[in-house]
Amino acid sequence: ALLMALLQGSLRTLISAGFRGSELVGKLNAHLCANIPSNRLITFFYGELEAASGELVYINCGHNPPFLMPLGQPTARLTATAMALGITADTPFASQRLTLRPGDRLLLYTDGVTEAENAGEREYGEQRLQGWLEANREQPGRRLLDGVIADVLRHCGSVRPRDDMTLMCLERAFRKDAGAAA
Repeated sequence: ALLMALLQGSLRTLISAGFRGSELVGKLNAHLCANIPSNRLITFFYGELEAASGELVYINCGHNPPFLMPLGQPTARLTATAMALGITADTPFASQRLTLRPGDRLLLYTDGVTEAENAGEREYGEQRLQGWLEANREQPGRRLLDGVIADVLRHCGSVRPRDDMTLMCLERAFRKDAGAAA
């Protein structure tokens, strides 16, 4: 909880000071390296979305690779672009770009989802998550998220998950006036 509070407060301060992208993540990392125990690290996904164009610039610092579900195309992953935060102060943080087209979705999640275990100590896992997403990709955003949680809890059975499960589904909507005559 203290690490999360430090991360959130530092991030808020840096954004308020006008930092963005790789520079923001670099400054955040340097601050964390100076203020968290050396045996701790923080995985982190940072993204900036230009809503009008659908352009997403992101930096994935060792976080679980989000699932990109392009409309009518196979699911892909947004793998790490840099190491986790809090390890080395002078780490470079490369960003990647992609364009979300209308109907495309991006699912972000924490390891509480994939590491949830059943009574046999089997993790839910990323393969099962991907399979569930592909089988249910047409579900509306909220139903998709609720469905993932329900599937994880079914997998766990009588075992209560040990970690929190945080999910976020980002979907680029179709423009309402796309069919209007010019």
